[in-house]
Amino acid sequence: MTKFIDPKIIQKELSKLIKNTNFNYFKAKESRIKNRKQHDLNKQIKHKQKTLSKDRFTQYIQGLYKNNDNN
Repeated sequence: MTKFIDPKIIQKELSKLIKNTNFNYFKAKESRIKNRKQHDLNKQIKHKQKTLSKDRFTQYIQGLYKNNDNN
């Protein structure tokens, strides 16, 4: 006699396993837990670097450093 196991439960457990064994996911999660503010700032900088032109990005970075110097 076989027991019926809900496919949703299997899928949920497999997704947990995949997430926990994925090195990039684990590294990002660990980084965010350690220092959330810096992690979010790095993520935002990477996004801005891709979307802004080179001179606009330089202005953005200079603005960040000026704000950090004031604090």
